Amino acid sequence: MLVSLASAKGAPGTTTSAHVLAAVWPAPVILADADPFGSDLIYRLRSSAGLPLDAERGLLSLAAQVRRSPDADLSEHTTTVDGGLDVLLGMPRPEQAAAIASNWGAIAARLRTDRDVLCDVGRLAPGVASLSIALASDLLLFVTRPGVDAYGHLRDRLRWIIEETAHRAERPGLGVVLIAPWKQRHEADDLARLLRSGDVEAPVVGTLAHDPGAADSLAGRRPRPLGRTLLVRSARSLAAALHGGPRPRPEGGAR
Repeated sequence: MLVSLASAKGAPGTTTSAHVLAAVWPAPVILADADPFGSDLIYRLRSSAGLPLDAERGLLSLAAQVRRSPDADLSEHTTTVDGGLDVLLGMPRPEQAAAIASNWGAIAARLRTDRDVLCDVGRLAPGVASLSIALASDLLLFVTRPGVDAYGHLRDRLRWIIEETAHRAERPGLGVVLIAPWKQRHEADDLARLLRSGDVEAPVVGTLAHDPGAADSLAGRRPRPLGRTLLVRSARSLAAALHGGPRPRPEGGAR
């Protein structure tokens, strides 16, 4: 299963959401960083030996290999980071995404493996390089935070994706992940009603706790046990639901 996480606008926490979900995923998984505007994981993570990561091994090396062999082995381009998670690293600079423009479709095909892949595709908009991965996914989740402006951008971007894929035989299931303070998790119900009232078929699949301390620890900015944090506990519930539950599909969708 290929699950892409995206934002409609700004930086609502897509990378952190993908990272924490992969860290607690209840099956073998690869965390992929395909944000064409530049990778954060390269700087946040360390190798299993505690060393900085090699940016040349990841999306860039995979792109180079798929030019020669469309059946490139994804595992040859992943890095096992501290904690044991396998990661396909992204690119440090946006211009590198443009340099491999002709290979994004082939990369999307290689992300469909016998292992689950959680992919951060960054901010989605027309013409964005990672759009081919998002549209090839089994499930495309938009990450958002509470707010009238955030919900407005989310609704508009979901409508655009629905229109973009309306005539495709295969298209991703759509869903929304809300990041909110845990005492305000009822916001998910309000958001779901808002989307339904706007005739947008995209369920709110769950809520991740807004937990800045845990997010800092996950990113390596401060030492702190993570297991009992609200962020990780909410991520475990969401990961279990996504992995074991029915996959949301737009009306008429097929795969």
